Amino acid sequence: MFKSFRTSDGGEYPRLVSVETTSRCNAECPFCPYNVRARDKTHMDQALFEKIIDDCTEFPLPAIEPFLNGEPFVDPKIMSRLELIRSRLPRAKLRVYSNGYALSPKRVDELCGMGIDHLYISLNTLNPQKYHAIMGFKLDRTLENVKYLADPSRRTKVARKITLRMTRMDDTTLEEQDAFKKFCDQIGVRCFIVGLFNYKGDVSSPLPIPKYACEHITRLDILSSGKVALCCMDQEGAYALGDVNEHSVLEVFRGEASRRYQDLHRAGRRAEIEPCGKCNLFWPSTDNMPLARAIGHAARFWAYFATYRPVGKKAPPVTLCPTHAAEVPDVSAASLRRAPDKEISGPAA
Repeated sequence: MFKSFRTSDGGEYPRLVSVETTSRCNAECPFCPYNVRARDKTHMDQALFEKIIDDCTEFPLPAIEPFLNGEPFVDPKIMSRLELIRSRLPRAKLRVYSNGYALSPKRVDELCGMGIDHLYISLNTLNPQKYHAIMGFKLDRTLENVKYLADPSRRTKVARKITLRMTRMDDTTLEEQDAFKKFCDQIGVRCFIVGLFNYKGDVSSPLPIPKYACEHITRLDILSSGKVALCCMDQEGAYALGDVNEHSVLEVFRGEASRRYQDLHRAGRRAEIEPCGKCNLFWPSTDNMPLARAIGHAARFWAYFATYRPVGKKAPPVTLCPTHAAEVPDVSAASLRRAPDKEISGPAA
């Protein structure tokens, strides 16, 4: 929080670039819009991928994720793409997301020494029947893969950090969550339990719409076609900010469309924006803001987390709570109003 991502000329640059090397996935998760997505399911062209990586060398990119709305390890070129990222962007944190089903022991061995900073695996449950209903996979195979990569002899060679993720749904019991945490502890990896995003209203979720700025205004999400989506929730690219086939990564991020969303979110006007006003993505942004305004957004963020507990162990909801957003403690609107242009430079990192 409260960081500044700016070049020497004062212009902003993204703190994270997410690159959809493939829009294909091997899972069938009901809380993901992948199965009803209309756009083509394709792998990214290699020349386009290389251009994106070259674009990212023009500024001090903090982090990159070769993932968006697909499973990275169904991309036949993923290993060479990871190698290119690591060689061209050696200082950027490399984070990889997977459902783990295609992470066979052979593939895990190939990842050893790749230089991945953080590997996230979406496991979601340890109940075999429920896992099959959610993912469409047999749990035994995924668990074998996870245990292999988490073995102490290779764990830190695969990635500096490994996290197993559980998406907490309406029927996820406390017992399931306890068992998940215990399993993570037993194999020596991190545990992350998180509530359900609503994909701007496309997926049912009990969590209300936040009133603070969204973290996506400081990142860039590139679809496999090269179109830059508004965020990871914009699975069709319907609210595109630009196209990296035609412009550089930095040009799109600094473009008029991107700047509009940044300004409105930072001014506390999220509710007025389509589709942000109906999206419950709850990760906040307080970067590149005047300090007083950043503190106002942070206060709303902590109030939301304290009230709704979107992360961590939580009992299943008794009833849905879309009308409860009004109960979040408010913050002075004056602290969220858009500042004059001369105040836009945020606090030093």
